[in-house]
Amino acid sequence: MWLQIKGPREKATKLRKVIKDVLPIDVHRPQPLAKDALPAAGADCLVSCFCLESVSPDLATFKRALGHIGRLLRTGGHLMLIGALGESYYLGAPGVKIPVVPLNEAQVCESLTEKGFTLIRLEVYTMNRDMKVGVDDVTGIFFAKARKD
Repeated sequence: MWLQIKGPREKATKLRKVIKDVLPIDVHRPQPLAKDALPAAGADCLVSCFCLESVSPDLATFKRALGHIGRLLRTGGHLMLIGALGESYYLGAPGVKIPVVPLNEAQVCESLTEKGFTLIRLEVYTMNRDMKVGVDDVTGIFFAKARKD
């Protein structure tokens, strides 16, 4: 049952009660976390926001990283994946252009399926010209909810 949260303080209090830990992860390693970091059955849910495409120079690396984090989930667990579409770079600092794999909607769906997920919901938003601030060349944002098979 969802609880209605009235304000930011109440939200923060609720989050502190349910979030047990925040762990560093290396998605390029087959075992991205220490073996004892999660229950043996795996996590119930993982959230990745603008990470996998940002640390992957190409589609193959993105898919491999997706497979690595998928191993952290229990069967039936959920992945919430949020990322950029069409982005080939972002500026990390003045003069520092960081390459990003430019994904499209079909590649996101195909990658999830290939790595053992069932796509439950996908939302795609196109970036309006006035939302572009010049730090990247992103064309859209995707929000995917998937279940590990």
